[in-house]
Amino acid sequence: MADDVYTIRELGPGVFIRQGLDNCVWADLGDGTLVIDTLEEPELAEVIKQAVAETVGKPIRYVVNTHWDGDHTAGNPVFAAEGASVLAHESCALVTPNRDGQPDEVFHDHAVVQGQGREARVEWLGGTHTPADSIVHLPWARVLHIADLFGWGLFMQRGDTPEKSARSREVLGRILTYDVDTIVCGHGPTLTPKEVRRYLKYFNHLWETVPALRAQGKDDAAIQAALPVPDELADWFGLAKWKHARNIERILESLNDPASE
Repeated sequence: MADDVYTIRELGPGVFIRQGLDNCVWADLGDGTLVIDTLEEPELAEVIKQAVAETVGKPIRYVVNTHWDGDHTAGNPVFAAEGASVLAHESCALVTPNRDGQPDEVFHDHAVVQGQGREARVEWLGGTHTPADSIVHLPWARVLHIADLFGWGLFMQRGDTPEKSARSREVLGRILTYDVDTIVCGHGPTLTPKEVRRYLKYFNHLWETVPALRAQGKDDAAIQAALPVPDELADWFGLAKWKHARNIERILESLNDPASE
């Protein structure tokens, strides 16, 4: 997938995605449109507004931010100025006081955005990529948005300590309890639960194997050479190009500095 190529398609009844390097999802809640994450440039809000008009044809009344990184929130002020209510985890409001587009509503662990006949269910699963990470379940469409909790092979936790890795396993295990057909991540192609399970196998293999090879006295280059990208993951979005090598580097960094975060 080229970084500058974007496609708009329907994921389920009334649920659409602008998919590319960065993804934006919107859903028809009956009385208006819900937008999940607002991309990396304020100017892109106009792109999303036009796409919503062409697909749903209802005003944008709700915005949910899965976390507060700039590439997921830049359009917030545009939508907020036009009357949309912004919802995010309570930790987001703590880091962005008095900023345009900050949350109008926050939640601790769960929230529901209630439309007319449809609802979006939001659950906090933070503590890996960012403190605020939240997922959004659109049950009527069998779609689950997990944002940057899955990176097509890239380790998404910030701080590759054993504790953070254990939390990642816990979070991904929770994601796999949802009965859905389509999972949306923040960047790149959509996926299914099958890819989450395969990623966990890959994740666990690296975390078991890299420390074992280091304990045998192998240096970084020898460890990289001993662990090629698995054949069945070779076409994963960016994994063979740079993510796999970076994952190994991050485990090695944690072994060199166990206190790193």
